[in-house]
Amino acid sequence: MSEHFQRGVEWLQQGQFGEARAAFEQAVAERPDWVEARINLAVASLEVGQGEAALATLEQARKLAPESEDVHYNLGVVYETLQRCDEAQAAYEKAVSLRPTVPETRCNLGNIYRHKGWLERAVEQYRAAVDLKPNLAVAHNNLAATFAMLGDFESAAYHVNIAQALGYNVHPGFLSQLRAELAKRKSQSQNR
Repeated sequence: MSEHFQRGVEWLQQGQFGEARAAFEQAVAERPDWVEARINLAVASLEVGQGEAALATLEQARKLAPESEDVHYNLGVVYETLQRCDEAQAAYEKAVSLRPTVPETRCNLGNIYRHKGWLERAVEQYRAAVDLKPNLAVAHNNLAATFAMLGDFESAAYHVNIAQALGYNVHPGFLSQLRAELAKRKSQSQNR
């Protein structure tokens, strides 16, 4: 492992993204075929607001490693950040096909499906994420939101409770709406 790469990793972990980007640029210059260095360069580039540079770096990485789940996952993140939803979907789907056991990829793909209004498909991805990693609070939160969109407020409440128990900061407006909807349904069932 090169000194530049190691420094870049340390700076990424410390949130010093400009420094990390410069270090990874040097690591890639030393070894242009180093896919992991390119992925980290893209991550650092995205963190400093250089989405197009991150995309170009990952496109090069994809040419070097077309079957890398990490490359496709990170392409999905960049496309999603750039609001290129169809391309993000394709990248996440490719990542899932290469390695279906990564809960974060499943969760991100669920986000794309939910954004497109494909709620049942979103639920499938979020469920796969929590099956793989039961303590993935964001997946429980996203399940809650999607179930609420589907009108299944009991399932939404179930997953909100799990998300909160795991320390997730559920949006207060969503919590208020969910509680109001549950109270309304309880009142309606008592009046029948």
